[in-house]
Amino acid sequence: MALFRPMSKILLLFFVLISFFLLPAQGGAVAANDKPVKRAQPGDSIQVVLWQISKRAPDMVSYLPETGRWFLNDPRREAIADVWLVRLQDAFYYDVSGICQFYGRKYLADWKALMAKAARETFWGASFLCNRTNNYFGIRRMNKEWVCQSFSFCDVFMKNDPEPTDFVIFPNFEASLWMFIHTIYSRHYLDRLPDFGDRVAWAIDFERTNRVRYWQPTLYGTVFTNQLQGYIYTDEELIYTWSEHPINNLCVNCSRQTDREWVNKIWVAANRARI
Repeated sequence: MALFRPMSKILLLFFVLISFFLLPAQGGAVAANDKPVKRAQPGDSIQVVLWQISKRAPDMVSYLPETGRWFLNDPRREAIADVWLVRLQDAFYYDVSGICQFYGRKYLADWKALMAKAARETFWGASFLCNRTNNYFGIRRMNKEWVCQSFSFCDVFMKNDPEPTDFVIFPNFEASLWMFIHTIYSRHYLDRLPDFGDRVAWAIDFERTNRVRYWQPTLYGTVFTNQLQGYIYTDEELIYTWSEHPINNLCVNCSRQTDREWVNKIWVAANRARI
């Protein structure tokens, strides 16, 4: 009986080790649906999550040597398991919510609307385009010459969408966000705000003339102001400016209703991150 107990422990350890080494050989599709060890935590990033997916399901992601970043081959809700989607959402929140909140305050814009647009355009920061160009808002060079002339973001990446389209290349998420704010605060969009954009229009003009953020000094040491004053434009007001606008008809499935749904998704991610 004394000999049996050590032998049973040895057999149990043997089966545990065998199970451990056999699990990774189950195949990409099965492994991709396995529950991750834990949720994304503060400090995790989209690139960490995509790298983790590459270890479990290498056919789901690809690597960009030009930027040293991963992206999802099929960035759609139907192509990824729920557990990995939650990790992507949480990691995206940790990656960009802070800068969206900062720029939201500076430009009197509801930060959730800004972040929701980036999440929708890039499928939570996992698309090819954003990881190749840091273009998180689908900003095209066509009809936006001010992006190059006023801010020197002149390089483009040609991509079929479905026709060849010149997407602007940015150095980082912040620059992409800054230019998106300039896009939604262009005059044809400002005209749809309740006050016709009076709270921000002069600052936008100042920036396009001097090529700096309004709270930064120009070459002559001039600062427009340290902070714009007035109420923040709500997510509803901002969505109304671009969603279903005659000029902004590039997103086939976009509507005010679906744009609101993405704002709600940001709320869910934000509340989950606070737990």
